[in-house]
Amino acid sequence: MKTIEEYYAIAKDLFLEAHPQLKAGIENLTAEQAVTLGMSREQLQAMQKDRAWAAYMREKKLDGMLFAIQLAEPDKEVMVAAIETYLHDHAAALGMSWEEFCIKNEL
Repeated sequence: MKTIEEYYAIAKDLFLEAHPQLKAGIENLTAEQAVTLGMSREQLQAMQKDRAWAAYMREKKLDGMLFAIQLAEPDKEVMVAAIETYLHDHAAALGMSWEEFCIKNEL
């Protein structure tokens, strides 16, 4: 099973492959544009990738991490285990028992 960060990175790349105009726009950002914002070209591109991903998640009303795992994990059994782990960790971070979390989220 991959880490959450790995799923997220893979999913963003797959997302951009599915949206070639967006990908091209991000790739065409210049060092000069980055400097005006006090960052490197790579930092600006990474920020814009994150923003594009977040905007898509908001528009589609998706949980970005769940969608990332679904998109980036080809093995269905591993995907189910990764989602379950993510949800258990999310419940714990909220200070909720697994049962409370399931009831609240209608799982």
